[in-house]
Amino acid sequence: MDYTGNRDGIVEKLAGQVKGEKFEHSLGVEETAVKLARRYGADVEKAGLAGLLHDYTKQKDNVKLAKKYHIPYLTEKTLHGHTAAAVLKDKGYITDEEVLSAIKWHTTGREGMTLLEKIIYLADYIEPNRDFDGVGKLRELAFENIDKAVLYGLQMSIGHILENKSLIDTDSVAAYNYYRNLFPGEDI
Repeated sequence: MDYTGNRDGIVEKLAGQVKGEKFEHSLGVEETAVKLARRYGADVEKAGLAGLLHDYTKQKDNVKLAKKYHIPYLTEKTLHGHTAAAVLKDKGYITDEEVLSAIKWHTTGREGMTLLEKIIYLADYIEPNRDFDGVGKLRELAFENIDKAVLYGLQMSIGHILENKSLIDTDSVAAYNYYRNLFPGEDI
């Protein structure tokens, strides 16, 4: 899918899949991903495309899609990243594995994320429409030190999950441990 030459067509296709606030959120993630890509020297085209389509299946039956694509899961809430990547690949909309991987891991993170994966993980968290305690600090960190920002985002995410007594995806735990080990003992 040619992002730059066909952005309007991609946005139109997205609008048929994602409605309301989630559509506006996707545009915000695209905008933020492009800014982060420029800041860190990543591929702006890939960042824009992944940011735009990261929630492609957010409003679909992700459990049904997981069964169709044989995707194992622990929590339904984080499943849409995996199903979006599977659907976009299956339909031939995206063939770039780096973009698909960034979409796949945008909800949970994973140990040793690529630069593009970190960009989409954070862009989803800090896009302009987001408003929650700690988002200001996370936005600042995202443009200062991407690894510290990922760690801070994971800390906030896991803290929220624990407060709600929900299951923590094992990939998030592995990601947290990986990024925590990059900054041992440091208060982030």
